[in-house]
Amino acid sequence: MKNLSFCIIMLLLASPRQAFACDICGCANSGAYFGLLPQSHKSLVGVRYQRMRFVTHGESKVLRTEEHFNIGELYTRFFPVKRVQVMAFVPFRADRQITSADVKRQSGMGDITVLANYNLFNTFMDGENARTFNHTLLIGGGVKLPTGRFRFDENNVLHVANANFQLGTGSTDFILNAFYTLNRDQWGLAANVSRKFNTNNAEGYRFGNQLYGTVNLYRSIRIGKLTVTPSVGVYGEHAGHGIQNGETLGITGGELLNASAGITLFSDKWTVGITGQKPVVQQSASGHVVARERLLAQVAFLF
Repeated sequence: MKNLSFCIIMLLLASPRQAFACDICGCANSGAYFGLLPQSHKSLVGVRYQRMRFVTHGESKVLRTEEHFNIGELYTRFFPVKRVQVMAFVPFRADRQITSADVKRQSGMGDITVLANYNLFNTFMDGENARTFNHTLLIGGGVKLPTGRFRFDENNVLHVANANFQLGTGSTDFILNAFYTLNRDQWGLAANVSRKFNTNNAEGYRFGNQLYGTVNLYRSIRIGKLTVTPSVGVYGEHAGHGIQNGETLGITGGELLNASAGITLFSDKWTVGITGQKPVVQQSASGHVVARERLLAQVAFLF
């Protein structure tokens, strides 16, 4: 299963203090979509690409804003000791904000995330007898490091007056997560849930805490030496209100539910896959922000 996140913009409404987007978006505070990860007993290293788009005040010719987030990510999974799985994600971002007045761009490293999970049980690997159903459960957590730039000055016209349109959050944040899979013959169900606790950054801003997760139903089809795995599922995310200098920002935060569908090819040495997501329910920044479709493509090598 694999990486899960999402954020947008909000133009000045009445005063500079209201120039904040929701805390759900394509920004560095995004939740993580993990997708399907093959052969949970093997280490891997890979790259993936994620594209997201959001529209703010879509019906207004003056206030309409589009934000495009393009994220390339190096990721790895390895096992330092038995039953302990470590995952790391190193993102590189190229983002673009389009308004009626101009276009702002930014690019660079995002925030690095490191997770460690303990395999509580794995009936397929641990049991000696054949079972009708096999399932696994991993629990753990990790940290998101402030390696991406956070430069937010609402009074500087050269900067984006938005805490969300940044390469990073500027804060060290903590994550708890759980991964569960259930298999019967060629069919499987994969689910994960994560809770992210955000801290204040150096500029006195704290993004709202987040809860996000996925559920995917899939089927593995063997074709020669390859396994083809189509999947369908949902991705959900909830973000609390952001806080600046101790003041709660009521216009931030929101909920999102995406439907997802994808296909992944597995072999003993590599995997490649693509997943698309489409919002079905959303309420972000009091309804001013609308999320569009997402795309995730990834390739990894197993060892």
